[in-house]
Amino acid sequence: MPEEKGLGKKILGLFVESEKQEEAAAQPEPAEGAEAGKSAAEIVAELAGQSAKRPAGHPAPAAPPPMPPMASAEPGRPALAVEPANVDFDAFFKQAGIDPGELDRVRKAEELLRGLPEETPQAVKRQIVEASLKAFGFDVAKIVAAAQNQLKGLVTYARNSEQQAAKAAADAKAEIGKLEEKIIELKVQIDKKQQQAAGVVAAAELRKAQVQKVLEFFNAPTASAPPAPPAKG
Repeated sequence: MPEEKGLGKKILGLFVESEKQEEAAAQPEPAEGAEAGKSAAEIVAELAGQSAKRPAGHPAPAAPPPMPPMASAEPGRPALAVEPANVDFDAFFKQAGIDPGELDRVRKAEELLRGLPEETPQAVKRQIVEASLKAFGFDVAKIVAAAQNQLKGLVTYARNSEQQAAKAAADAKAEIGKLEEKIIELKVQIDKKQQQAAGVVAAAELRKAQVQKVLEFFNAPTASAPPAPPAKG
């Protein structure tokens, strides 16, 4: 086992050990890594300080990848998984006027939650995280308010993105409708020109037959047709 454990697991071990000591009603033994005479809050503060000084080569545990949302499918079609876009939310939050200190507080709470084992009871998680944040000097109420501000900003951001996409789609559909109408109009013009040309050819053939009768009556040779003009283009 590596010598250095995650902050969440260390603090969890501290709290679990404290609960066992209270239930045993015996002489308490110091928790792992703790010195005699130190309170739980002091040990949490030390662990918090160790996490804050963590070298670059030992980053905090990475968060599990989020489950991609499902796109609304048309009736009869299966839903397709949506690939999350690469969005710089920190830059968005700063543009929205959210204080960078609020971002740091929420990020620290996220790091503490990721460091705790999944099987840890929710009540214990909350106790550990709140104690750790206080050891860092963070006010839990301010973290909650900062997280709520981020949620409001994300809701607005997603809604604006959907509205812009809907408007772009509506504009594109309107343009497609105009193009389809133009295509229909051009096809009508093509049919009309072809019918006109066919009518001219039919009339010419009829007149040719009439003139041919005159030539045949006088036994005159038939004039050869002039060469067709070269096609343009």
